[in-house]
Amino acid sequence: MGVDNSGVASSGEFGTPNAASETASESGSGSPSAAAGGKLAASGAASDGKLVASGALSFLDSTDGKGGRKPVMQTSAACVLATIGFACLTVWGTYIVFSPALPLLSFEPLEIAILCLIVSRVVMDACLAFCSKFPDFVFRRMRPLVLPGSLLLFAPAFLLAGASRAGLVPEGWRMPCAIAVWVLLGAGELSLSLVWTVLFSMMAPKWTAMSIAVGGALATPLFLLVAGAGSPLMGLFGLAFIVISCMVLASILVSRVDPDTLKAMEGYQRDPSITLKAAASIAANGMAYGFVVVMLALSGVGAVLIASAAGIVGSGVAIFWATKRTKSRWDMSGMQRLTVPIVAASILFIPYFGHTGRIVCGAVAVGAFAYATLMEWTDLVVSNAEFQLYPVKRYAMGRLAQWTGFALGVVVAFFAFRAGDVAIEGLGELSCVIAIIVVAAFSLYGADDSETEDALLALMTASAECPPSIDPPKNASPFRDRCRAIAEQFDLSPREAEVFTCLAKGRNAEYIQQKLFISSNTAKTHITHIYRKMGINSQQRLIDLVDREEQPPVREERDTRDA
Repeated sequence: MGVDNSGVASSGEFGTPNAASETASESGSGSPSAAAGGKLAASGAASDGKLVASGALSFLDSTDGKGGRKPVMQTSAACVLATIGFACLTVWGTYIVFSPALPLLSFEPLEIAILCLIVSRVVMDACLAFCSKFPDFVFRRMRPLVLPGSLLLFAPAFLLAGASRAGLVPEGWRMPCAIAVWVLLGAGELSLSLVWTVLFSMMAPKWTAMSIAVGGALATPLFLLVAGAGSPLMGLFGLAFIVISCMVLASILVSRVDPDTLKAMEGYQRDPSITLKAAASIAANGMAYGFVVVMLALSGVGAVLIASAAGIVGSGVAIFWATKRTKSRWDMSGMQRLTVPIVAASILFIPYFGHTGRIVCGAVAVGAFAYATLMEWTDLVVSNAEFQLYPVKRYAMGRLAQWTGFALGVVVAFFAFRAGDVAIEGLGELSCVIAIIVVAAFSLYGADDSETEDALLALMTASAECPPSIDPPKNASPFRDRCRAIAEQFDLSPREAEVFTCLAKGRNAEYIQQKLFISSNTAKTHITHIYRKMGINSQQRLIDLVDREEQPPVREERDTRDA
Protein backbone atom coordinates (compact mmCIF):
# COMPACT_ATOMS: atom_id res chain seq x y z
CA MET A 1 0.00 0.00 0.00
CA GLY A 2 1.45 3.34 -1.01
CA VAL A 3 1.56 6.17 1.47
CA ASP A 4 2.08 9.83 0.69
CA ASN A 5 3.79 12.43 2.87
CA SER A 6 0.66 13.09 4.87
CA GLY A 7 0.44 9.45 5.92
CA VAL A 8 -2.88 8.93 4.06
CA ALA A 9 -3.13 5.88 1.81
CA SER A 10 -2.98 6.87 -1.86
CA SER A 11 -3.82 3.52 -3.40
CA GLY A 12 -4.97 0.07 -2.39
CA GLU A 13 -7.10 1.57 0.42
CA PHE A 14 -9.73 -1.12 0.08
CA GLY A 15 -7.40 -4.07 -0.49
CA THR A 16 -6.84 -3.86 -4.27
CA PRO A 17 -4.06 -2.09 -6.16
CA ASN A 18 -6.45 0.24 -7.96
CA ALA A 19 -9.83 -0.03 -6.35
CA ALA A 20 -11.05 3.33 -7.68
CA SER A 21 -10.32 2.42 -11.32
CA GLU A 22 -11.99 -0.96 -11.00
CA THR A 23 -15.07 0.62 -9.51
CA ALA A 24 -15.24 3.11 -12.36
CA SER A 25 -14.84 0.35 -14.99
CA GLU A 26 -17.62 -1.72 -13.45
CA SER A 27 -19.96 1.27 -13.64
CA GLY A 28 -19.42 1.49 -17.38
CA SER A 29 -17.18 4.53 -17.34
CA GLY A 30 -13.63 3.57 -18.21
CA SER A 31 -12.42 7.07 -19.04
CA PRO A 32 -9.31 8.36 -17.32
CA SER A 33 -11.23 11.26 -15.84
CA ALA A 34 -13.85 8.97 -14.33
CA ALA A 35 -11.19 6.70 -12.86
CA ALA A 36 -9.31 9.66 -11.49
CA GLY A 37 -12.51 11.03 -10.01
CA GLY A 38 -13.27 7.73 -8.32
CA LYS A 39 -9.75 7.53 -6.97
CA LEU A 40 -9.94 11.05 -5.59
CA ALA A 41 -13.28 10.25 -4.00
CA ALA A 42 -11.89 7.14 -2.33
CA SER A 43 -8.81 8.97 -1.18
CA GLY A 44 -10.93 11.84 0.08
CA ALA A 45 -13.13 9.46 2.03
CA ALA A 46 -10.08 7.87 3.62
CA SER A 47 -8.70 11.30 4.48
CA ASP A 48 -12.01 12.36 5.98
CA GLY A 49 -12.06 9.20 8.09
CA LYS A 50 -8.59 9.91 9.44
CA LEU A 51 -9.51 13.51 10.11
CA VAL A 52 -12.63 12.48 12.02
CA ALA A 53 -10.62 9.98 14.10
CA SER A 54 -7.95 12.58 14.73
CA GLY A 55 -10.52 15.27 15.46
CA ALA A 56 -12.01 13.15 18.23
CA LEU A 57 -8.84 13.86 20.23
CA SER A 58 -8.24 17.39 18.96
CA PHE A 59 -9.32 18.82 22.33
CA LEU A 60 -5.92 17.66 23.64
CA ASP A 61 -4.12 19.98 21.23
CA SER A 62 -3.25 23.48 22.42
CA THR A 63 -0.80 26.18 21.42
CA ASP A 64 1.78 27.70 23.73
CA GLY A 65 1.08 31.29 22.72
CA LYS A 66 4.10 31.41 20.41
CA GLY A 67 2.62 29.43 17.54
CA GLY A 68 3.99 26.13 18.83
CA ARG A 69 2.10 23.15 20.17
CA LYS A 70 2.00 22.52 23.90
CA PRO A 71 3.09 19.13 25.18
CA VAL A 72 -0.08 17.10 25.60
CA MET A 73 0.29 16.74 29.38
CA GLN A 74 0.61 20.53 29.70
CA THR A 75 -2.94 21.10 28.42
CA SER A 76 -5.96 21.62 30.64
CA ALA A 77 -7.88 18.87 28.80
CA ALA A 78 -5.17 16.34 29.62
CA CYS A 79 -5.30 17.47 33.25
CA VAL A 80 -9.02 16.68 33.38
CA LEU A 81 -8.50 13.26 31.80
CA ALA A 82 -5.61 12.56 34.18
CA THR A 83 -7.79 13.46 37.18
CA ILE A 84 -10.45 10.99 36.08
CA GLY A 85 -7.84 8.37 35.24
CA PHE A 86 -6.18 8.75 38.64
CA ALA A 87 -9.58 8.38 40.34
CA CYS A 88 -10.13 5.10 38.48
CA LEU A 89 -6.61 3.94 39.38
CA THR A 90 -7.24 4.74 43.06
CA VAL A 91 -10.54 2.84 43.03
CA TRP A 92 -8.77 -0.18 41.57
CA GLY A 93 -5.90 0.00 44.08
CA THR A 94 -8.28 0.31 47.02
CA TYR A 95 -10.43 -2.54 45.76
CA ILE A 96 -7.38 -4.79 45.44
CA VAL A 97 -6.23 -4.39 49.04
CA PHE A 98 -9.74 -4.99 50.42
CA SER A 99 -10.54 -7.73 47.90
CA PRO A 100 -10.68 -10.61 50.45
CA ALA A 101 -13.99 -9.13 51.61
CA LEU A 102 -15.22 -8.06 48.15
CA PRO A 103 -16.74 -9.94 45.17
CA LEU A 104 -13.45 -10.11 43.23
CA LEU A 105 -12.06 -12.62 45.75
CA SER A 106 -14.66 -13.36 48.43
CA PHE A 107 -15.88 -16.45 46.55
CA GLU A 108 -12.97 -18.19 48.29
CA PRO A 109 -12.68 -18.76 52.06
CA LEU A 110 -11.15 -15.77 53.80
CA GLU A 111 -7.86 -17.54 54.45
CA ILE A 112 -7.41 -18.39 50.76
CA ALA A 113 -8.43 -14.87 49.74
CA ILE A 114 -5.80 -13.33 52.03
CA LEU A 115 -3.23 -15.78 50.69
CA CYS A 116 -4.03 -14.60 47.14
CA LEU A 117 -3.57 -11.00 48.27
CA ILE A 118 -0.18 -11.85 49.77
CA VAL A 119 0.87 -13.61 46.56
CA SER A 120 -0.07 -10.57 44.45
CA ARG A 121 1.97 -8.24 46.69
CA VAL A 122 5.01 -10.54 46.56
CA VAL A 123 4.77 -10.63 42.77
CA MET A 124 4.47 -6.84 42.70
CA ASP A 125 7.57 -6.52 44.87
CA ALA A 126 9.47 -8.78 42.47
CA CYS A 127 8.33 -6.65 39.53
CA LEU A 128 9.26 -3.45 41.38
CA ALA A 129 12.73 -4.83 42.06
CA PHE A 130 13.05 -5.64 38.36
CA CYS A 131 11.94 -2.10 37.44
CA SER A 132 14.49 -0.54 39.77
CA LYS A 133 17.23 -2.71 38.26
CA PHE A 134 16.20 -2.37 34.61
CA PRO A 135 14.17 0.87 34.38
CA ASP A 136 15.03 1.50 30.73
CA PHE A 137 13.76 -1.90 29.66
CA VAL A 138 10.38 -1.15 31.25
CA PHE A 139 10.20 2.50 30.16
CA ARG A 140 10.80 1.74 26.49
CA ARG A 141 7.87 -0.67 26.54
CA MET A 142 5.48 1.70 28.24
CA ARG A 143 2.91 1.88 25.42
CA PRO A 144 2.16 -1.87 25.29
CA LEU A 145 2.02 -1.91 29.11
CA VAL A 146 -1.30 -0.08 28.90
CA LEU A 147 -3.08 -1.93 26.11
CA PRO A 148 -3.20 -4.82 25.54
CA GLY A 149 -0.70 -5.67 28.31
CA SER A 150 -2.75 -4.58 31.32
CA LEU A 151 -5.97 -5.98 29.87
CA LEU A 152 -4.43 -9.42 29.41
CA LEU A 153 -3.20 -9.40 33.02
CA PHE A 154 -6.45 -8.09 34.56
CA ALA A 155 -9.02 -10.09 32.58
CA PRO A 156 -8.39 -13.52 34.19
CA ALA A 157 -9.24 -12.24 37.68
CA PHE A 158 -12.61 -10.87 36.53
CA LEU A 159 -13.39 -13.99 34.50
CA LEU A 160 -12.54 -16.29 37.42
CA ALA A 161 -14.63 -14.26 39.89
CA GLY A 162 -17.64 -14.22 37.56
CA ALA A 163 -17.35 -17.90 36.64
CA SER A 164 -16.87 -18.96 40.27
CA ARG A 165 -19.93 -17.06 41.41
CA ALA A 166 -21.93 -18.58 38.59
CA GLY A 167 -20.84 -22.06 39.72
CA LEU A 168 -18.88 -22.81 36.55
CA VAL A 169 -15.55 -23.57 38.24
CA PRO A 170 -15.20 -26.89 40.10
CA GLU A 171 -14.43 -26.37 43.76
CA GLY A 172 -11.13 -28.26 43.55
CA TRP A 173 -9.87 -25.94 40.81
CA ARG A 174 -10.80 -22.64 42.39
CA MET A 175 -7.85 -22.24 44.75
CA PRO A 176 -5.02 -22.98 42.26
CA CYS A 177 -6.78 -20.88 39.62
CA ALA A 178 -7.21 -17.99 42.08
CA ILE A 179 -3.52 -18.03 43.05
CA ALA A 180 -2.48 -18.16 39.38
CA VAL A 181 -4.64 -15.23 38.28
CA TRP A 182 -3.55 -13.14 41.27
CA VAL A 183 0.05 -13.64 40.26
CA LEU A 184 -0.90 -11.98 36.97
CA LEU A 185 -2.89 -9.33 38.80
CA GLY A 186 0.12 -8.18 40.81
CA ALA A 187 2.06 -7.52 37.62
CA GLY A 188 -0.94 -5.89 35.95
CA GLU A 189 -1.51 -3.42 38.76
CA LEU A 190 2.10 -2.34 38.61
CA SER A 191 2.07 -1.83 34.84
CA LEU A 192 -0.86 0.57 35.02
CA SER A 193 0.56 2.50 38.00
CA LEU A 194 3.91 2.96 36.26
CA VAL A 195 2.27 4.44 33.16
CA TRP A 196 0.30 6.96 35.21
CA THR A 197 3.46 7.89 37.13
CA VAL A 198 5.20 8.73 33.85
CA LEU A 199 2.20 10.73 32.59
CA PHE A 200 1.88 12.77 35.79
CA SER A 201 5.62 13.42 35.71
CA MET A 202 5.04 15.28 32.43
CA MET A 203 2.24 17.45 33.82
CA ALA A 204 2.75 21.09 34.76
CA PRO A 205 3.52 21.04 38.52
CA LYS A 206 1.04 23.85 39.19
CA TRP A 207 -1.80 21.47 38.29
CA THR A 208 -0.48 18.17 39.59
CA ALA A 209 -1.30 18.53 43.27
CA MET A 210 -4.93 19.51 42.65
CA SER A 211 -5.40 16.87 39.96
CA ILE A 212 -4.23 14.08 42.27
CA ALA A 213 -6.16 15.39 45.28
CA VAL A 214 -9.42 15.78 43.34
CA GLY A 215 -8.89 12.36 41.76
CA GLY A 216 -8.52 10.87 45.23
CA ALA A 217 -11.70 12.58 46.42
CA LEU A 218 -13.62 11.34 43.37
CA ALA A 219 -12.35 7.80 43.97
CA THR A 220 -14.13 7.41 47.33
CA PRO A 221 -17.75 7.56 46.07
CA LEU A 222 -16.80 5.47 43.03
CA PHE A 223 -15.31 2.79 45.28
CA LEU A 224 -18.36 2.76 47.54
CA LEU A 225 -20.56 2.44 44.45
CA VAL A 226 -18.82 -0.64 43.02
CA ALA A 227 -17.86 -2.27 46.34
CA GLY A 228 -21.30 -1.78 47.84
CA ALA A 229 -23.33 -2.87 44.80
CA GLY A 230 -26.26 -5.06 45.79
CA SER A 231 -25.37 -7.80 43.32
CA PRO A 232 -21.80 -9.19 43.27
CA LEU A 233 -21.90 -9.56 39.48
CA MET A 234 -23.13 -5.99 39.10
CA GLY A 235 -20.24 -4.84 41.31
CA LEU A 236 -17.77 -6.79 39.17
CA PHE A 237 -19.16 -5.21 35.99
CA GLY A 238 -18.86 -1.77 37.58
CA LEU A 239 -15.28 -2.42 38.65
CA ALA A 240 -14.41 -3.75 35.18
CA PHE A 241 -15.80 -0.57 33.64
CA ILE A 242 -13.64 1.56 35.95
CA VAL A 243 -10.49 -0.45 35.22
CA ILE A 244 -11.09 -0.34 31.46
CA SER A 245 -11.73 3.40 31.67
CA CYS A 246 -8.43 3.82 33.49
CA MET A 247 -6.61 1.86 30.79
CA VAL A 248 -8.32 3.69 27.91
CA LEU A 249 -7.58 7.14 29.35
CA ALA A 250 -3.94 6.18 29.90
CA SER A 251 -3.74 4.80 26.38
CA ILE A 252 -5.20 7.99 24.89
CA LEU A 253 -2.73 10.21 26.70
CA VAL A 254 0.26 7.96 25.98
CA SER A 255 -0.64 7.87 22.27
CA ARG A 256 -0.65 11.68 22.16
CA VAL A 257 2.70 12.14 23.91
CA ASP A 258 5.47 13.25 21.59
CA PRO A 259 7.97 10.37 21.17
CA ASP A 260 10.79 12.90 21.50
CA THR A 261 9.51 13.75 24.98
CA LEU A 262 9.73 10.12 26.02
CA LYS A 263 13.17 9.85 24.47
CA ALA A 264 14.37 12.92 26.37
CA MET A 265 13.02 11.48 29.62
CA GLU A 266 15.44 8.58 29.34
CA GLY A 267 18.24 11.08 29.94
CA TYR A 268 16.74 12.36 33.20
CA GLN A 269 18.62 12.05 36.48
CA ARG A 270 18.43 8.58 38.06
CA ASP A 271 19.14 9.85 41.58
CA PRO A 272 18.36 10.77 44.26
CA SER A 273 16.12 7.99 45.44
CA ILE A 274 14.71 7.60 48.94
CA THR A 275 17.14 7.05 51.78
CA LEU A 276 17.31 3.82 53.76
CA LYS A 277 15.86 5.51 56.87
CA ALA A 278 12.95 6.94 54.89
CA ALA A 279 12.34 3.53 53.27
CA ALA A 280 12.18 1.91 56.72
CA SER A 281 9.58 4.43 57.86
CA ILE A 282 7.53 3.92 54.69
CA ALA A 283 7.71 0.14 55.14
CA ALA A 284 6.51 0.48 58.74
CA ASN A 285 3.52 2.52 57.59
CA GLY A 286 2.83 -0.10 54.92
CA MET A 287 2.93 -2.80 57.57
CA ALA A 288 0.36 -0.91 59.63
CA TYR A 289 -1.82 -0.53 56.54
CA GLY A 290 -1.67 -4.27 55.83
CA PHE A 291 -2.65 -5.02 59.41
CA VAL A 292 -5.63 -2.65 59.28
CA VAL A 293 -6.76 -4.12 55.94
CA VAL A 294 -6.87 -7.65 57.35
CA MET A 295 -8.62 -6.48 60.49
CA LEU A 296 -11.34 -4.73 58.47
CA ALA A 297 -11.67 -7.64 56.03
CA LEU A 298 -12.24 -9.99 58.97
CA SER A 299 -14.97 -7.64 60.17
CA GLY A 300 -16.95 -7.93 56.93
CA VAL A 301 -17.94 -5.88 53.89
CA GLY A 302 -19.80 -3.32 56.00
CA ALA A 303 -16.65 -2.51 57.96
CA VAL A 304 -14.68 -2.12 54.73
CA LEU A 305 -17.25 0.30 53.28
CA ILE A 306 -17.45 2.39 56.45
CA ALA A 307 -13.68 2.64 56.81
CA SER A 308 -13.18 3.38 53.10
CA ALA A 309 -15.60 6.28 53.31
CA ALA A 310 -13.05 7.99 55.58
CA GLY A 311 -10.83 8.32 52.52
CA ILE A 312 -12.79 11.42 51.57
CA VAL A 313 -11.42 13.13 54.70
CA GLY A 314 -7.82 12.40 53.72
CA SER A 315 -8.58 13.60 50.18
CA GLY A 316 -10.12 16.78 51.57
CA VAL A 317 -6.94 17.57 53.51
CA ALA A 318 -4.91 16.91 50.35
CA ILE A 319 -7.15 19.32 48.40
CA PHE A 320 -6.63 21.96 51.10
CA TRP A 321 -2.84 21.66 50.77
CA ALA A 322 -3.14 21.70 46.99
CA THR A 323 -4.78 25.14 47.20
CA LYS A 324 -1.72 26.32 49.16
CA ARG A 325 0.64 24.97 46.52
CA THR A 326 2.47 28.25 45.90
CA LYS A 327 2.63 29.21 49.58
CA SER A 328 3.77 26.03 51.27
CA ARG A 329 5.89 23.02 50.55
CA TRP A 330 5.32 19.44 51.50
CA ASP A 331 7.44 16.39 51.23
CA MET A 332 7.55 12.84 52.57
CA SER A 333 8.86 13.93 55.94
CA GLY A 334 6.19 16.58 56.45
CA MET A 335 3.47 14.13 55.49
CA GLN A 336 4.71 11.53 57.97
CA ARG A 337 4.91 14.06 60.77
CA LEU A 338 1.15 14.50 60.38
CA THR A 339 0.06 10.93 59.70
CA VAL A 340 2.29 8.76 61.91
CA PRO A 341 0.81 9.95 65.24
CA ILE A 342 -2.71 9.42 63.89
CA VAL A 343 -1.95 5.95 62.55
CA ALA A 344 -0.10 4.87 65.69
CA ALA A 345 -2.84 6.15 68.01
CA SER A 346 -5.69 4.57 66.03
CA ILE A 347 -3.95 1.18 65.95
CA LEU A 348 -2.93 1.39 69.60
CA PHE A 349 -6.55 1.83 70.74
CA ILE A 350 -7.86 -1.19 68.81
CA PRO A 351 -7.56 -3.68 71.75
CA TYR A 352 -9.64 -1.44 74.01
CA PHE A 353 -12.77 -1.24 71.83
CA GLY A 354 -15.47 -3.58 70.68
CA HIS A 355 -16.52 -4.29 67.11
CA THR A 356 -17.79 -0.77 66.39
CA GLY A 357 -14.82 0.89 68.04
CA ARG A 358 -12.40 -1.18 65.98
CA ILE A 359 -14.12 -0.09 62.79
CA VAL A 360 -13.84 3.54 63.88
CA CYS A 361 -10.12 3.09 64.59
CA GLY A 362 -9.72 1.45 61.20
CA ALA A 363 -11.56 4.33 59.52
CA VAL A 364 -9.27 6.88 61.17
CA ALA A 365 -6.22 4.95 59.99
CA VAL A 366 -7.60 4.59 56.45
CA GLY A 367 -8.24 8.35 56.28
CA ALA A 368 -4.62 8.99 57.28
CA PHE A 369 -3.37 6.41 54.79
CA ALA A 370 -5.43 8.02 52.02
CA TYR A 371 -3.90 11.42 52.71
CA ALA A 372 -0.40 9.93 52.91
CA THR A 373 -0.81 8.09 49.60
CA LEU A 374 -2.01 11.19 47.76
CA MET A 375 0.81 13.30 49.16
CA GLU A 376 3.41 10.67 48.32
CA TRP A 377 2.14 10.58 44.74
CA THR A 378 2.22 14.37 44.55
CA ASP A 379 5.71 14.70 45.97
CA LEU A 380 7.02 11.97 43.66
CA VAL A 381 5.66 13.24 40.35
CA VAL A 382 6.15 16.96 41.12
CA SER A 383 9.80 16.32 41.96
CA ASN A 384 10.14 14.29 38.77
CA ALA A 385 8.74 17.14 36.69
CA GLU A 386 10.58 20.00 38.40
CA PHE A 387 14.01 18.40 38.69
CA GLN A 388 13.84 16.11 35.64
CA LEU A 389 14.16 12.88 37.62
CA TYR A 390 13.66 9.49 35.97
CA PRO A 391 10.14 8.41 37.03
CA VAL A 392 10.32 4.62 36.64
CA LYS A 393 13.19 3.97 39.04
CA ARG A 394 11.99 6.46 41.67
CA TYR A 395 8.48 5.00 41.65
CA ALA A 396 9.84 1.46 41.89
CA MET A 397 12.10 2.25 44.85
CA GLY A 398 9.39 4.05 46.82
CA ARG A 399 6.65 1.50 46.20
CA LEU A 400 9.01 -1.41 46.87
CA ALA A 401 9.38 -0.21 50.46
CA GLN A 402 5.66 0.40 50.86
CA TRP A 403 4.40 -2.90 49.44
CA THR A 404 7.08 -4.92 51.21
CA GLY A 405 5.85 -3.51 54.51
CA PHE A 406 2.22 -4.04 53.47
CA ALA A 407 2.86 -7.69 52.59
CA LEU A 408 4.60 -8.21 55.94
CA GLY A 409 1.63 -6.71 57.79
CA VAL A 410 -0.81 -8.95 55.94
CA VAL A 411 1.38 -12.01 56.58
CA VAL A 412 1.55 -11.26 60.31
CA ALA A 413 -2.21 -10.87 60.55
CA PHE A 414 -2.82 -13.87 58.28
CA PHE A 415 -0.71 -16.30 60.30
CA ALA A 416 -2.06 -14.98 63.58
CA PHE A 417 -5.54 -15.76 62.32
CA ARG A 418 -4.86 -18.89 60.23
CA ALA A 419 -1.99 -20.75 61.93
CA GLY A 420 -2.66 -19.55 65.46
CA ASP A 421 -6.47 -19.69 65.13
CA VAL A 422 -6.70 -16.24 66.68
CA ALA A 423 -10.05 -14.47 66.54
CA ILE A 424 -10.45 -10.81 65.61
CA GLU A 425 -10.01 -9.84 69.25
CA GLY A 426 -6.66 -11.60 69.25
CA LEU A 427 -5.55 -9.71 66.19
CA GLY A 428 -6.32 -6.51 68.04
CA GLU A 429 -3.67 -7.37 70.62
CA LEU A 430 -1.06 -7.30 67.86
CA SER A 431 -1.82 -3.64 67.33
CA CYS A 432 0.46 -2.68 70.21
CA VAL A 433 3.42 -4.31 68.49
CA ILE A 434 2.52 -2.74 65.13
CA ALA A 435 2.18 0.71 66.71
CA ILE A 436 5.57 0.36 68.42
CA ILE A 437 7.20 -0.59 65.11
CA VAL A 438 5.65 2.41 63.34
CA VAL A 439 6.81 4.83 66.02
CA ALA A 440 10.28 3.28 66.25
CA ALA A 441 10.80 3.46 62.49
CA PHE A 442 9.62 7.05 62.44
CA SER A 443 11.98 7.91 65.30
CA LEU A 444 14.87 6.40 63.36
CA TYR A 445 13.86 8.38 60.29
CA GLY A 446 13.22 11.47 62.38
CA ALA A 447 11.19 13.07 59.56
CA ASP A 448 14.55 14.21 58.27
CA ASP A 449 14.77 14.16 54.49
CA SER A 450 17.84 16.38 54.40
CA GLU A 451 19.92 13.82 52.48
CA THR A 452 17.43 13.78 49.61
CA GLU A 453 17.05 17.55 49.76
CA ASP A 454 20.83 18.00 49.60
CA ALA A 455 20.99 15.70 46.59
CA LEU A 456 18.22 17.67 44.83
CA LEU A 457 19.93 20.93 45.64
CA ALA A 458 23.18 19.56 44.23
CA LEU A 459 21.34 18.77 41.01
CA MET A 460 19.86 22.26 40.86
CA THR A 461 23.14 24.04 41.44
CA ALA A 462 25.47 21.57 39.72
CA SER A 463 26.06 23.95 36.81
CA ALA A 464 27.45 26.68 39.04
CA GLU A 465 29.36 24.91 41.78
CA CYS A 466 32.13 27.54 41.71
CA PRO A 467 31.10 31.20 41.94
CA PRO A 468 32.65 33.62 39.43
CA SER A 469 35.81 35.35 40.56
CA ILE A 470 34.40 38.78 39.67
CA ASP A 471 30.86 39.88 40.45
CA PRO A 472 28.94 42.18 38.11
CA PRO A 473 30.04 45.80 38.74
CA LYS A 474 28.29 47.62 41.55
CA ASN A 475 26.88 50.10 39.04
CA ALA A 476 25.64 47.36 36.68
CA SER A 477 22.07 48.65 36.73
CA PRO A 478 20.98 46.60 33.69
CA PHE A 479 21.82 43.39 35.58
CA ARG A 480 19.94 44.53 38.66
CA ASP A 481 17.03 45.72 36.54
CA ARG A 482 16.84 42.38 34.78
CA CYS A 483 16.82 40.54 38.11
CA ARG A 484 14.17 42.90 39.47
CA ALA A 485 11.98 42.44 36.39
CA ILE A 486 12.17 38.66 36.62
CA ALA A 487 11.45 38.70 40.36
CA GLU A 488 8.31 40.77 39.72
CA GLN A 489 7.28 38.57 36.80
CA PHE A 490 7.34 35.42 38.91
CA ASP A 491 6.01 37.06 42.09
CA LEU A 492 9.08 36.36 44.20
CA SER A 493 9.03 37.61 47.77
CA PRO A 494 11.60 40.26 48.80
CA ARG A 495 13.77 37.62 50.45
CA GLU A 496 13.43 35.29 47.48
CA ALA A 497 14.45 38.17 45.20
CA GLU A 498 17.68 38.57 47.20
CA VAL A 499 18.41 34.85 46.91
CA PHE A 500 17.55 35.00 43.21
CA THR A 501 20.12 37.74 42.62
CA CYS A 502 22.80 35.67 44.32
CA LEU A 503 21.89 32.65 42.21
CA ALA A 504 21.99 34.79 39.06
CA LYS A 505 25.59 35.74 39.97
CA GLY A 506 26.47 32.03 40.17
CA ARG A 507 26.62 31.84 43.97
CA ASN A 508 25.91 28.53 45.69
CA ALA A 509 23.71 27.74 48.69
CA GLU A 510 26.57 27.96 51.20
CA TYR A 511 27.49 31.45 50.02
CA ILE A 512 23.81 32.56 50.16
CA GLN A 513 23.52 31.24 53.70
CA GLN A 514 26.52 33.28 54.86
CA LYS A 515 25.73 36.39 52.81
CA LEU A 516 22.13 36.72 53.98
CA PHE A 517 22.68 35.36 57.51
CA ILE A 518 20.12 32.58 57.15
CA SER A 519 20.19 28.89 58.04
CA SER A 520 21.05 26.16 55.58
CA ASN A 521 17.47 24.85 55.55
CA THR A 522 16.10 28.35 54.92
CA ALA A 523 18.46 28.84 52.00
CA LYS A 524 17.43 25.50 50.50
CA THR A 525 13.77 26.32 50.95
CA HIS A 526 14.14 29.70 49.23
CA ILE A 527 16.04 28.14 46.33
CA THR A 528 13.44 25.42 45.87
CA HIS A 529 10.56 27.91 45.98
CA ILE A 530 12.29 30.11 43.40
CA TYR A 531 12.81 27.21 41.02
CA ARG A 532 9.23 26.07 41.44
CA LYS A 533 7.76 29.49 40.82
CA MET A 534 9.93 29.98 37.75
CA GLY A 535 9.33 26.48 36.40
CA ILE A 536 13.05 25.68 36.07
CA ASN A 537 15.21 22.92 37.48
CA SER A 538 18.80 24.17 37.49
CA GLN A 539 20.88 27.21 38.30
CA GLN A 540 22.19 27.30 34.75
CA ARG A 541 18.68 27.76 33.39
CA LEU A 542 18.17 30.60 35.86
CA ILE A 543 21.37 32.31 34.71
CA ASP A 544 20.39 31.82 31.07
CA LEU A 545 17.02 33.42 31.77
CA VAL A 546 18.67 36.50 33.27
CA ASP A 547 21.09 36.73 30.34
CA ARG A 548 18.22 36.65 27.86
CA GLU A 549 16.05 39.11 29.75
CA GLU A 550 16.08 42.51 28.09
CA GLN A 551 16.39 45.74 30.01
CA PRO A 552 12.95 46.86 31.22
CA PRO A 553 11.23 49.31 28.82
CA VAL A 554 10.94 52.05 31.43
CA ARG A 555 14.68 52.04 31.96
CA GLU A 556 15.34 52.16 28.21
CA GLU A 557 13.07 55.19 27.78
CA ARG A 558 14.79 57.03 30.61
CA ASP A 559 18.22 56.29 29.12
CA THR A 560 17.01 57.63 25.73
CA ARG A 561 15.79 60.87 27.28
CA ASP A 562 19.08 61.28 29.14
CA ALA A 563 20.96 60.86 25.85
